Amino acid sequence: MINLFNTRIEQLALHRVGNKNKGELLLTSAATTPLDDELHALLKEFFLKPFRSKEETYYSFTHEQDLEFHELYAFAKSIFNTPASLLDNSKKIAKQLYEQSVHPHIRSGELYVCYLDNVMLDNNKVDAIGIFKSELKQDFLQFEEGEDDLRILLQQGVNLNKLDKGAIIFNTEEETGYKILSVDSNRYDAKYWLESFLGVDVFEDENFFTKKYLKFCQDFAKEVVLPAEDKKEEVMFMNRSMNYFAKMMILKKVLF
Repeated sequence: MINLFNTRIEQLALHRVGNKNKGELLLTSAATTPLDDELHALLKEFFLKPFRSKEETYYSFTHEQDLEFHELYAFAKSIFNTPASLLDNSKKIAKQLYEQSVHPHIRSGELYVCYLDNVMLDNNKVDAIGIFKSELKQDFLQFEEGEDDLRILLQQGVNLNKLDKGAIIFNTEEETGYKILSVDSNRYDAKYWLESFLGVDVFEDENFFTKKYLKFCQDFAKEVVLPAEDKKEEVMFMNRSMNYFAKMMILKKVLF
């Protein structure tokens, strides 16, 4: 379980990543972005809100040969070891994303790389790295006062109520590729974010196997129990499965 209520953004690096195949540029900042209290509160909500409302499916970095060859894993490890290196490593992360931004559907956007502290993960306090991307722009109205009139201006900007893509890398399980959460509101290019850029696979912890078994029970209930009995029997079967796992979790807490 994740708790982000007291989490703070300690450092933030901001870059713009274009579509390489369209000839758009990669723009990296020379310094980190200072945050006052108001901006910190707005960005924290913008970055972290999607992770509070989604089902927790954890991922981890993976590589067919060795994790040490995984570039994003190496950048994250360097940042955790030396938080002051966030800016330099964020530029490498931006370049990595730029190199993967070649499909015509991939939109340019702003990349935010930040160092998060005071993150609660499974009742343990850990640091984390946030990697977020805003892509879609929306129209909004801005007003400008003249001496005797009020002018209306149409501008475009980022909607702070909707993050397009994001990942939180928790400083735990380093040996197996860290624990990672990811969100992606634009499903048309999910492979680009999860596979090509992040290079992750599902983190196979206890929750993963529990969900996998419950999915098996659900499929069994629909394919075997339901045709033979009725909907009531299917519901009873699933309830018995859920109660069994609840009892097992309570027993585990008592024993350990």
